[in-house]
Amino acid sequence: MRYDVHIVDRKRDKKISKMILILSILKRRITMKKLIALTAVAVMASSAAMAAVSLSGTASVTFDDNGTATNTTVGAASMTIAGSNGSSTASASLNLVTGAMTGATMATSIGPVAVAATIDSAGAAAVTLSLSVLAGDVTIALDQLGAATISSTVAGVALSHTLGGSTTGSATLAGMDVAITRTAGGTTTWDVSTTLNGVTLAIDEAGVVTASMGLAGNTVTITNGGATTVSVSRDLTSGANLTAGYNTADNSLSLVASVTF
Repeated sequence: MRYDVHIVDRKRDKKISKMILILSILKRRITMKKLIALTAVAVMASSAAMAAVSLSGTASVTFDDNGTATNTTVGAASMTIAGSNGSSTASASLNLVTGAMTGATMATSIGPVAVAATIDSAGAAAVTLSLSVLAGDVTIALDQLGAATISSTVAGVALSHTLGGSTTGSATLAGMDVAITRTAGGTTTWDVSTTLNGVTLAIDEAGVVTASMGLAGNTVTITNGGATTVSVSRDLTSGANLTAGYNTADNSLSLVASVTF
């Protein structure tokens, strides 16, 4: 009768078990590294595809004591998305409070012809075609209703005239920005603005005078047009903006906290 005797080497078995465990861990790590690498590639590809898309928005809360009337607190929030592909662009804004879409625009070019369109919340579109003429830097624009607009800039003076409609002109003369508009009905509006010693002054045809200046880190704006309004605005270190306003028409004080991203 034969007997086989097996000698158990526990130290050897422990080493083998450790080696198997280490190989298993290394295999999992290699697999995880592959997953991380694949994820990084996917994120980079996604970022590259979305590189021409931007998202921005703003939110604000306004408190107004309304003088002797009842105090009111109103909130507002909106978001804008814009994108481009080559020479074509599109953008739209969404009011996050009412859900209404505004400012939906699209622009592209077909050869020398530029195409611009605006779209309202109901889907109705207004389209304008424009052609730049090389002679004299003249641009001729035609909308979907057949209204033609001719515009040009000569010696720093920008002129625009819509056939059968309004005429506008703007220029910078002796350090003053001048803008004039003449409507088809014969009404003329104008405004003049200039900056003196850090104070920007503006006046229009109605006699409304506005002064804006920087003061101790704040932006102060004073407007006098019958009633006087004063607003003081400051950007906070938190990224928000705080604006305080006073109106002599009803002796009201308003406070606006807003965030823009």
